[in-house]
Amino acid sequence: MVRPTPSTRADYCAFSTLPTRWIDNDIYGHMNNAVHYQLFDTAVNGYLLEQGALDLKSGVTIFLVVETGCQYFSELAFPDVITAGIKVRKAGHIFGHLSGSSFPG
Repeated sequence: MVRPTPSTRADYCAFSTLPTRWIDNDIYGHMNNAVHYQLFDTAVNGYLLEQGALDLKSGVTIFLVVETGCQYFSELAFPDVITAGIKVRKAGHIFGHLSGSSFPG
């Protein structure tokens, strides 16, 4: 099985910086896999708020992350600071990527 090559910063149109929390680690000091998916939601909704597309108080439009997946290239754990890359492939579809500290390339 050939391992995929990680994306580079050039593959993404926007970035968010997200801190990790102590509670994100499991008993072994690793970030629990479920936390990665929470970070996807945080990155996407943060992007939508920044773009003015999402209004949490009076907006009528909702957005859903309907499909996610992970390819793990390195470990994340508290107290890492994560860079979340946002990729928009076509209208209505936003794709993201999480990386510790910085993206390769």
